[in-house]
Amino acid sequence: MERVPLSHYAALLSQYLRPYWKRVIMLGVFMFSGIGLNLLNPQIVRYFIDTAQADGAMDDLVWAGIAFLAVGIIRQGVQIVSSYLGQDVGWRATNQMRNDLAHHCLTLDMGFHHQHTPGEMIERVDGDTTALSNFFSQFVIQVIGSVFFLIGVLILIYREDWRVGTALAIFSVVAFLVFNLTRNIAVPIYTAERESYARLYGFLEERLLGLEDVRTNGAGDYAMNRFHSVNNGVFARIKKSEVMSEILRGITGIMFALGYALAMGMGIWMYQEGTFTIGAVFLVFHYTSMLREPLFQISQQINELQRATAGLKRIEELHRIQTGIQDGDQKLVATRPLGITFDDVTFAYNPNENVLKNVSFTLEPGKTLGLLGRTGSGKTTITRLLFRFYDIQSGQIRIGDQPIQNIELEDLRQHVGLVTQDVQLFNASVRDNLALFRPNVSDDKIITILEELGLSTWYNALPNGLDTELTTGGSGLSAGEAQLLAFTRVFLKDPGLVILDEPSSRLDPATEQNINRAVERLLQDRTGIIIAHRLDTVQRVDNILILDHGNVQEFGPRSELVTNPNSQFSKLLKTGLEELII
Repeated sequence: MERVPLSHYAALLSQYLRPYWKRVIMLGVFMFSGIGLNLLNPQIVRYFIDTAQADGAMDDLVWAGIAFLAVGIIRQGVQIVSSYLGQDVGWRATNQMRNDLAHHCLTLDMGFHHQHTPGEMIERVDGDTTALSNFFSQFVIQVIGSVFFLIGVLILIYREDWRVGTALAIFSVVAFLVFNLTRNIAVPIYTAERESYARLYGFLEERLLGLEDVRTNGAGDYAMNRFHSVNNGVFARIKKSEVMSEILRGITGIMFALGYALAMGMGIWMYQEGTFTIGAVFLVFHYTSMLREPLFQISQQINELQRATAGLKRIEELHRIQTGIQDGDQKLVATRPLGITFDDVTFAYNPNENVLKNVSFTLEPGKTLGLLGRTGSGKTTITRLLFRFYDIQSGQIRIGDQPIQNIELEDLRQHVGLVTQDVQLFNASVRDNLALFRPNVSDDKIITILEELGLSTWYNALPNGLDTELTTGGSGLSAGEAQLLAFTRVFLKDPGLVILDEPSSRLDPATEQNINRAVERLLQDRTGIIIAHRLDTVQRVDNILILDHGNVQEFGPRSELVTNPNSQFSKLLKTGLEELII
């Protein structure tokens, strides 16, 4: 696998740590203070040993002991603050990275999201980014701090004797090179581990969403067998990952053993030569033992860096995926209601599989269109193209006489409203569910619309009014109430074009009357498209469009089609065969 250059990590640190430079400076101050205190304590012990051996004054020994305790206590406090600052900076940086990645995913084409499950995307956005949190926090403290600590130890040992200092410096360089050579060995294994988690979460999300179908069709045993298979795949890759981690730890242990042997041998030699005192021998051996911690931390963090590299590669891979839909540079000029024109439009989700074939029609501002056709005929595709979730292969779509690709996406979607049969409610307050988290929507406006839609009784029963929390999926709400909440959203949005995927098709007659009244109010002074599943739904529309396998089978004013005995719509009304349009 291609190695990631260190400059790449440095650029990443610079990009996401720059906004928190004050905290990074504080972290550096406390980190270097801790290094200095760690290097100071062995010097105090060395002084204590040599003073005691030379029958020095008791006061000097007492003050040395007091200094040792004081330095130890201060060092612990400094380490606590350093750890806090490291975690704080690390999580701030990764949260920003997580935000950037989530925003990028939200801008990608709908085709991308159809190919990747929500569970997989959660693992990409959260799991891979979390794997980098250690890189931003512990890496700064442990690796950079350990390197400086290592240099400080070697300088102090070199001051005692250049031969010992040189020997231990060579040992440290060899150890570092060994660790550095192993830096990318485990990346493919850790990458496979992250990918296996993504598949597991995607599998769980898919099965949980389809839990009702799994149960009603007796597919529980099959689902569990598949779960065991996917889970076993995760286990196998985790096992490989842990084995690799243990191998790297074993290499570290061997290096430590060689270091102890080197320090012990040279200490005995220097003492027998008369160059070292007992205190100096202790100092060298203790400093050598202290090398164990920075070398271990460097090894461990290199190990974690390999995990971070796997996450980083996957994050960069996701960032490299760009949307094929380029944002327009024009505001929508026309005011509501908005006219629509499809001019010889051809569209395909997949190459050579056209869903719409040379579709042409015009819907005048303020008019309503009943959209009929069998399942798969292209009805939903037409409505999604008006939001520009996809770009067409040929032809042109105009809204308000402007080509749709020239209009800014945010402005376009603000002027088009959609009500579907399945209403997505969030685990949030009633206010946030209706205003869709927009802070500029007033409570009075929300309450007024709820009253106009006949939801006063429901609203008055809420324990905390607009602050009442709703659960994901709208548990506790009837289908009719959920549909009316969806209408409330559109009224608050106040678009010039409204698309209705027949929201009353699954409701009882009484509730359907409330929905029909809401539809009438919503279509006032707006252009409307109604995807019809029943013929009585299109009794009040102005125009009819019948699709068949992506082709326009019939289009015209409803009043003319009704009176024309040869029209397809007239024949449907006479025969009542609604299954032909479902």
